Amino acid sequence: MSLPGHWWSASQGYVSEILSLFAAEPERDVVHWRGRAFSGGDLIHSVTEAVLALRERGVGKKDVVAILLAPNSPEMLTARYATHLLGAAVCYLRTTNPGTKATVLPLDHQIQILRDTGAVTIYADGETSERAAELAGSTGIAVTRLGERGDGVPVAVSWDPDALAVISYTSGSTGRPKGIRLSGRAWDATLRAWMDLGRAAGCESMLVSTPLSHGVAAMTDAVLVMGGALHLHESFDVEKFVHTAATEKAVSWTFMATNHVFQLIDHLYERGIRDRDAVEAAGLSSLRRIIYGGSPAAPARVAQAFRLFGPVLAQGYATTESGRITTLTPLDHGDPEIAATVGKPFPEVEVVVCNSDSGEQLAVGEIGEVRVRSPQLMDGYHGEPEATARVLRDGWYFTGDIGFFDERGCLTLVSRVADVIKVHGVKVHPIVVEAEILAHPGVRHAAVYGVRDEDGSDHIHAAIECDPGEIDVEKIRTGIAEALSSIHVPETVHVLATLPMNSNGKPDKVLLRSKSV
Repeated sequence: MSLPGHWWSASQGYVSEILSLFAAEPERDVVHWRGRAFSGGDLIHSVTEAVLALRERGVGKKDVVAILLAPNSPEMLTARYATHLLGAAVCYLRTTNPGTKATVLPLDHQIQILRDTGAVTIYADGETSERAAELAGSTGIAVTRLGERGDGVPVAVSWDPDALAVISYTSGSTGRPKGIRLSGRAWDATLRAWMDLGRAAGCESMLVSTPLSHGVAAMTDAVLVMGGALHLHESFDVEKFVHTAATEKAVSWTFMATNHVFQLIDHLYERGIRDRDAVEAAGLSSLRRIIYGGSPAAPARVAQAFRLFGPVLAQGYATTESGRITTLTPLDHGDPEIAATVGKPFPEVEVVVCNSDSGEQLAVGEIGEVRVRSPQLMDGYHGEPEATARVLRDGWYFTGDIGFFDERGCLTLVSRVADVIKVHGVKVHPIVVEAEILAHPGVRHAAVYGVRDEDGSDHIHAAIECDPGEIDVEKIRTGIAEALSSIHVPETVHVLATLPMNSNGKPDKVLLRSKSV
């Protein structure tokens, strides 16, 4: 908890804990961004100014502040801290993509978020001032900028674990933003879980290249509470990533999308770095944890990464609604059989597999719907009580994912409830077919999806992205038939230079399906 005597002490929450650590060492550099270092004292000043500016706008308990700032700037942190010290919640307007900031939300989606949340102000900076003014003109919502402070001294309110802390927007199944309400209690649970894992791995400072508006945010708080520092990149640039990791020896962990791991492997191979000794010689041995997620990884690529980095990779199966669900540990990555799963339940998370119709919990090896109970669980979808009631029942979150547990307690995902393809009366789970395709040497990404004809019959299609060179499509088809059945063989396999990804960083099956009709 925070030390007595600081204006933020009344909060008694995670922000006061972080600011008190900054106050104890105000000259220590805690954030690096765009070639600049920001000390703990700098961030305290930024939070103080932000509190005064937001208070001048009338921000108080239960309000919502919409944040629109330069990608991964330190203000992404301090604006959230200031908002929480005032008892308000935040939402973000730049992107709904947890893996990259390249996909910027269109104006109408941003307006929808502002109206849905009832945001009282748009917190902007110089780089976003033009769009912020456009949004203000369309909605009548005032813009707040750092430095527009009022008179008086800052005052913090008590941190309420049950109050709304964040409305996190994802693209949803329709492509329109869907707001996920997270309480202070859920935020605290996620932060503490990351602290436990970070300490167990001996991690210190963190290299961040995915948006601070999404899952990595609680990890950055954990780093600061543990006394580490952050190196913030605006987006994932593999050369910049390698340079920072090699020159900043304190950087010991990072989070990235699965495709970023592939880019890192390819970059190192191009430089002739192909084993652990070469990685150490290149100055990258300080990385103790490379945490990744977002889409399945080809086994051959996982094996490549393990040869390069050793037992440092950790994969997370998670949703924005539930937080972390399972984790595949660094040592698990060395076992090809375990690496084909999504691992065991995350600490303090209950995971069960149930019959979708009866709700009965299923035995080991039986396939059913994955359900989760967790302290990180959302309160519900913002303004969508019916959608909330469909997925939150009796304290459990119905993920919509289909999978099974093995005798080791590892979870294997098979499909999405909505993605099952029915061919000649047989239910085909795309993830199962994708796993067979990804096991084929040279395949980097794979997407399997159903295409319905005019008669209402489903047909299996696949799209793949491969290493440069020839790929034997018929060999892939034959392998699927032998491993699964002839029913599982895609009628068409599209070989693409690049597999299109949606706003969540996963293969865009909607786009692929539209081009196959």
